[in-house]
Amino acid sequence: MAIPTIDNLKQQILAEKENQDALSGVVSSSKVALYNLWAYIVAFCMWSVYRAWDIFKIEMDQKIREQKLYSRLWFRNMALEYRHGHPLDETTGSYAGEGYTEDEILNAQIVARASVNEIEINKRKHLFIKMAKEENEKLVKLSDSEKAGVEQYFARIKPAGTKIITFSDDPDELKLNITFYYNPLILDQNGARIDGSDNKPVQSAIKDYLSNLKFNGEFILSELVDILQNIEGCADREVYVESAEANYLEPAEWNKIESSYIANSGYMEIATLQDVDPDTGDPIEVSGLQIEFKAKTVQL
Repeated sequence: MAIPTIDNLKQQILAEKENQDALSGVVSSSKVALYNLWAYIVAFCMWSVYRAWDIFKIEMDQKIREQKLYSRLWFRNMALEYRHGHPLDETTGSYAGEGYTEDEILNAQIVARASVNEIEINKRKHLFIKMAKEENEKLVKLSDSEKAGVEQYFARIKPAGTKIITFSDDPDELKLNITFYYNPLILDQNGARIDGSDNKPVQSAIKDYLSNLKFNGEFILSELVDILQNIEGCADREVYVESAEANYLEPAEWNKIESSYIANSGYMEIATLQDVDPDTGDPIEVSGLQIEFKAKTVQL
């Protein structure tokens, strides 16, 4: 149910006032009339109650979903609860809280992102659990030791007969070739703001989009273009993705992204590519993000 606005609730209170003979003499066009102020205060309190109940319902619905044992959401939450290096209680299949500080528990919970999908292998259903941890504000794969710990963890807490595949890998690599038309009153030929407030607004927007993608979510080219079109300094919303490719293999096998892509590892980052300096012949690293900035000017 939609929550009524404070103004709607206030108007209901004032409408009811008109039905009360005892209040017929209470009239004023002033917004600061005492009864007007009281109507607002009561309306705000009523709105707060509506809002509190709405939040309560959302939280209860979430708890109910999470209490459904052995759902995909349950397995995802259990992956996030994994504590590396802490022993499980063999009887309950859970971690004991005693003996560890809150910081020690948080540090041991290494899985920062997880997703669970059901796949079929040889006509048998398997749960495929993708995971990643966070280091220096970036998602990275679990180490071999950490992956082994997660596997043993799920082997102990899963229902008998459940087939589970745990997976963690380096981020998928992304190559983008973009043409961005800019307003020369706002941006310069390198895409930096002329006022000096941001040297790489376009690159930052792309990085933020990748960082905020739901883990194992869908990278959608049209969404990215829409974000770039809304950057201040983009001329007439002209942004063109000339090419987009992704890779998760070694050696690389680049796959063209037509409209969307779900990362094999569950997350993506701009590729760092090897090239040769045309002047010296030395090997160099170049970014997989190539942006051509073109000025769009008014013809006089």
